Amino acid sequence: MRRAVFIALTALAAALALPAAGTAGERGTRIVGGAPTTTAQWPWIAFLEIQYSADSRWSCGGSVIAPRLVLTAAHCVLEQGATIRPGMVAGVVGRTDLATAEGTPFRVTRIAVHPAYDRTRDFDGGPYDAAVLEVDRDLPAPAISLATAAEAAYYAPGVVARVAGWGLTAQGGKASDVLLQVDLPIVSDADCARLDEIPESEAAKMLCAGRAEGGIDSCQGDSGGPLIVLAGAETPDPADDRWLLAGAVSWGYECGAPNRPGLYARAATYAVWAAALVAGDPVVWGRATDGRPPKVRPRAASAVPGARVELRYRVSGETGRTRETITIRRRVGGTVLRTLVTKLAVNPAGTDAGVRWKVPATFDGGYVWCVSSRDEARNESKPACARLTVAAAG
Repeated sequence: MRRAVFIALTALAAALALPAAGTAGERGTRIVGGAPTTTAQWPWIAFLEIQYSADSRWSCGGSVIAPRLVLTAAHCVLEQGATIRPGMVAGVVGRTDLATAEGTPFRVTRIAVHPAYDRTRDFDGGPYDAAVLEVDRDLPAPAISLATAAEAAYYAPGVVARVAGWGLTAQGGKASDVLLQVDLPIVSDADCARLDEIPESEAAKMLCAGRAEGGIDSCQGDSGGPLIVLAGAETPDPADDRWLLAGAVSWGYECGAPNRPGLYARAATYAVWAAALVAGDPVVWGRATDGRPPKVRPRAASAVPGARVELRYRVSGETGRTRETITIRRRVGGTVLRTLVTKLAVNPAGTDAGVRWKVPATFDGGYVWCVSSRDEARNESKPACARLTVAAAG
């Protein structure tokens, strides 16, 4: 597999104020057989850190596909088949050397995993191994276009593709802070299936790249990073040249081993899906952001006109932060008297909370109060309502 590599606290983590990993591990690792390059040559490449727990942090690569969207591997953002919380992922673009503070850091606000990816494979990659991350700011990096099925000639067998990242130099290899790249020939689906011992139907959804003698490859820590091909070189005008994203680093056997080409999630298999996310299609986003919305349960309350009342409710859901919207409205007609917004840190067992509201002196009791909750992945519950009656002043 091409699992993201465990790393210690890096300059990126410090810049993003991430908590330090509890145990030091290898960090800033590199492409097998690669040569140094820069983010000026790879302006769309992103470095990602995923904080799975207080003492476990991983790294992956990614590609900017829109000002606020980064494409990576699905297996980078899954744990036991479930999508991790967006707040666990941070990254940077424009940072060639991870030991520096250059570039633009960002945090992830929403994660979409391709619905056809087999989540039971978890860390192991495979067809449709793609996820799109929405980030908290516009990135200055230019977006790279995904190669479609109509552009298959650009990633045909024998075409030399290029991959970059901060992954291992070899199984257990030495670390490097600097972005590296390597050129790899595309391998046919039939040879891919035979050499990597997978069904040809699966190979047709992936791209294989590598040479028979081995020695060059992507590796752990490169997961999700870009495999690119050059388009437009068939014309005499250099202005027609452009790079296309042919695939994302997915999995493989021992890095750089002979007759074991690396496998990449073929961009053409998810290009339409990614385009819908770039366009902001709410249906596609809704299907791809797995996870159930939080559950809310408001409690009936009695209010004294002119006094303050506490409206109590309970929220349960995936561990993380939620945003609650509370409305006080007429039982008949639904006219809204007041809207309040608050935030919580919730857990699956449930969190009790309340909000105080100054009741108008003219309050006549013909109202209900309702609460809805939205989590960090923007899964939003339907409003749940409870009665709000008039209590006599005591």
